[in-house]
This record gives sequence, C-alpha cells and structure tokens, in this order.
Amino acid sequence: MDLFGIGLPELVVILALILIVVGPARLPEMAAQLARFIRAARKLSSQVTSEFNETMSELEQEYDEMKGEWKEVGQGLDETTRAVTDELEAADRDARKALGEAKSAAEGPAKPGSSPS
Repeated sequence: MDLFGIGLPELVVILALILIVVGPARLPEMAAQLARFIRAARKLSSQVTSEFNETMSELEQEYDEMKGEWKEVGQGLDETTRAVTDELEAADRDARKALGEAKSAAEGPAKPGSSPS
C-alpha cells in the first residue's frame, strides 16, 4: 500500500505520533474535523469542475458561432473576388479587341513600300 508516496510503516508511525500528540480523547474530534474538511474540499472541487465545464461549453459555442460567421465572410470574399476577376478579364478582352481594331485601322490605309509625303 502506497498513499502519497508514504508506505505502511511510515503511515503507522504518523498515526502513532498523532495519537500521542492529540491524545485519545480528542482523536475522534480531529477525525470528524478532517472528514468535514475532506467533504468541503470535494464539494469545492466539484463546483470548480462544473463551472469550468460550463465555461468551456459556452466558449465552444461562441467559437462555433464565430467560425460560422467567418466562414460566411470568407465565402462572400470569394464571390466578390470571382466577380471582380470576371469583370477585369472582360475589360482586358475588350481592351485587347479595341487595341487590335485600332492597330488594324492604323495599318489599313498605309500601303506597304510607299513612303509618306
């Protein structure tokens, strides 16, 4: 038997010292106080654990809500990016087409081999 790193011989010595110091008359009273202390410590531990679990549950719920909101924001940004990209590609196509038409119009009247007078 090993309790908190204390073996059976050490435990017997500790109990004998307590009996000598406290005395047999006050030993039951001390045992009752010790039992009350242990009950109070367990109750406090239980309360702290329950409050911790409640807080963690609330934090997880808030995290899930925020995660959903950020996911929606990300999807909105993706859609906006796609729309802007499509618009820029269309503008690029239109500009290239207009540039090609302008080049064709500029080269059309000039005849090859003739010099401007």
